[in-house]
Amino acid sequence: MKIAVSYSSVKDKSSLREIFGLQVAVSNWMRAFFKHSKQEKFAFLINRKESLDEITDAATLIGVDPKRIEAYDSRFPQENLSQFNTVFRTDPVPGHLLWQRALLRNEGFAFCGLAHAIAGLEVGDVLEQYCLAPTYPGDAIVSPSHAVKSAIRNFWDTYSEYLDRRFGAKFRCPVRLPIIPLGIDLERFARICTPNKRVEQRKTLGLSDDDIVVLWVGRLSHAIKAHPISMFRAVEEAAKSTGAKIHLIMVGYFVPEDAEPQFRDLAKSFCEKADVQFILSDDPRFPDGLWAAGDIFLSLIDNIQESFGLTPIEAIAANLPRVITDWDGYRDCVSHGIDGFLVRTTQPPAGQGGDIASLLLGGRDMYGGYLAKTALTVAVDYHMAAEAIATLVKNPDLRRSMAQTARQRLPNYDWKNIIPAYEALWEELANERKMFVAKNPMPNWPAIPPQVPDPFSMYASFPTAPLKETDRLSVIASSDEIKLLWQHNINVHGMDI
Repeated sequence: MKIAVSYSSVKDKSSLREIFGLQVAVSNWMRAFFKHSKQEKFAFLINRKESLDEITDAATLIGVDPKRIEAYDSRFPQENLSQFNTVFRTDPVPGHLLWQRALLRNEGFAFCGLAHAIAGLEVGDVLEQYCLAPTYPGDAIVSPSHAVKSAIRNFWDTYSEYLDRRFGAKFRCPVRLPIIPLGIDLERFARICTPNKRVEQRKTLGLSDDDIVVLWVGRLSHAIKAHPISMFRAVEEAAKSTGAKIHLIMVGYFVPEDAEPQFRDLAKSFCEKADVQFILSDDPRFPDGLWAAGDIFLSLIDNIQESFGLTPIEAIAANLPRVITDWDGYRDCVSHGIDGFLVRTTQPPAGQGGDIASLLLGGRDMYGGYLAKTALTVAVDYHMAAEAIATLVKNPDLRRSMAQTARQRLPNYDWKNIIPAYEALWEELANERKMFVAKNPMPNWPAIPPQVPDPFSMYASFPTAPLKETDRLSVIASSDEIKLLWQHNINVHGMDI
């Protein structure tokens, strides 16, 4: 079985501080793939040199010989795509792959994508493609959590209802939604969460042994991550009820940068007893972050942009008990009261969000505004969060036992187990497609895809008349004239057809 990874550049022109979730997730997956895959050769479908450079850099970083990398130009489907059994993308965007597959003369390949954030108009356009493009059994989108799987299926069910009402067509998207979580680098956390690191970091922060550090890690954005008011209220209430010196330390970067004064002003308004500090992720004093300095991990996510949540998993590796919202993929990694605390959330019922959805469709709001206004309708039970924090503050043994119990989950998030799970899935998908095609020969469509049809079919009415099968063709130019014509690039720029 031969696998190809379809790869597009994830580099961004934003500042180095702004390491967005998608970039991190894709980069981490790539490094893990090189490190733990069983492939002798790594085949990649690319169409830009920048993509190959990123692939080579990732391989070199892991110590993989770049000679093991095979690059194929994705713009030549019949020449390059026909030799693969499965094609995987590190995002859910199929691009033209599903349509290019229909051009192949053999059985083609199984397609597999990876879902990340699934909010916004562009994501809707992507998921729509799976209903309109030629998808078949053997195709899949990997979901990192049960919540993401449910959200995608809800979208496809809604689209199926539209197709039924519009065309009377009974359709259900055949694409599978297997669940494979994202992973973390356990070796890195073993290096950065030592007792010595804890002493150094807390000393730099000016903290005593009795001080309690409640740690947040991630983007500092009320629009695209989490509104901080629930966390400010929770730590303040916990500080008042316990009398402990509680420090909420939020490590990350502000998006946008002018969000910083808003966060600081809000913290001042709601936190008198609790201390709130903001540490930028590129702070030179803390090259390894502040995982070692923490006592409790707090993340009260309320945003539909979130889909899985790596930081609650990283908190396990950092030996921190967790207080997190019962929200999307977050809930998959906590058994409430056993290895962490889940905080109740609620939002309006299904069918009541049409006004919010119209913000995107009509262009009145961009992506961030749409997310922020949706998050404002989400309620987080900060009293429940405060009670959980207070319980952990008063009981150091519970902090240790919860953190230790949670570590039993770590094998599920170890890349050395996750990458083999992908490879097993790819083989399963390839076999499923092979069996399906054997029973259901692929149609030979004259125009694929329909949105880019055969130009001689679509524009058949343009010329005086088309060539007919009975027409006879002959060369009438002399060899000298042909040579003259041949000397001008403007006459021979179509050699690829």
